[in-house]
Amino acid sequence: MYCPRCGAWSAQGAAFCWKCGGALTQQPPAPPAGPASPGPSPAAASSPGTPPAAGPWPQPPAPPPAWPQTPYASYPPPAGALPGNWFYLSASGLATAITVFAALAAVVYGIGAALGLAGALADDWDTLDVSGDVIAFGFLVLIVLFIELIVWTRRITGNLLPFRPVLELGTGWAVGSWFVPIISYWFPLRIWNQAWRATTPTIAPPIGWQWKGLPVPATHLLAWVAFHVGVVVASIGVPTEDDTSTAIGYAGFIGGTLVTVSQVLLIMVVRNLTARQDAYARQYLPLVAPVVTPVGPIQRAGG
Repeated sequence: MYCPRCGAWSAQGAAFCWKCGGALTQQPPAPPAGPASPGPSPAAASSPGTPPAAGPWPQPPAPPPAWPQTPYASYPPPAGALPGNWFYLSASGLATAITVFAALAAVVYGIGAALGLAGALADDWDTLDVSGDVIAFGFLVLIVLFIELIVWTRRITGNLLPFRPVLELGTGWAVGSWFVPIISYWFPLRIWNQAWRATTPTIAPPIGWQWKGLPVPATHLLAWVAFHVGVVVASIGVPTEDDTSTAIGYAGFIGGTLVTVSQVLLIMVVRNLTARQDAYARQYLPLVAPVVTPVGPIQRAGG
């Protein structure tokens, strides 16, 4: 029987749902679709050579779906399979755009870091002013990169839905988490880790909760921390009228170097996660959308 609260299947006669713990109500047997056709008379049945009476004959009830083998697996999936009519669409194009602007940000901040160090060592305010201008231009590049990352994060989250996962953070959080104070420093990274875990090649759909607790590459955390620390430190290295020491150039050097390293790591994270998701789709998308057979670039599933 199906749970009226979450839609999960439970064994016949169970009092509570195995998934959400809700009370189950016994469903009365469904009434027959129509009057039953009279069967053959005993005389006709026993007469040799008499053909069997015409149907329709009552069909046995369909067996219930198999019990989930993995704890917390969402099987069978509840009605309303894909919220918002999501289909699989490779994020490789977005990954390429992110690669271009992340590489540009790495070059710009690398130049700013070098100029900041040179200005600090030579006690040269003119060089520090140029370093500050370069870092300020880097902020503009990061704004474009920020928009691309939001779109990419939403896409890789939506791409999971055809495979029936139980997500902690869905497509709404994939966008909103970037703008909410405090959690914007952590939730986007959690969403990336969620997408990485949910596309583990050994997990077949329906994914359910099988992805929970699986490992993620250390580059995810390194790229995230290096970027946030680097941006804050680099902003200190931008000269202002109140600065009285060229030592701020060292802050520009350290911050610019951290941002440069973070952008290299970000390129690795985005490209590896996108390629991993596409490989998972090539392996399992025919199981959830048999009409689509991805060859080369991933095609759309369901329209």
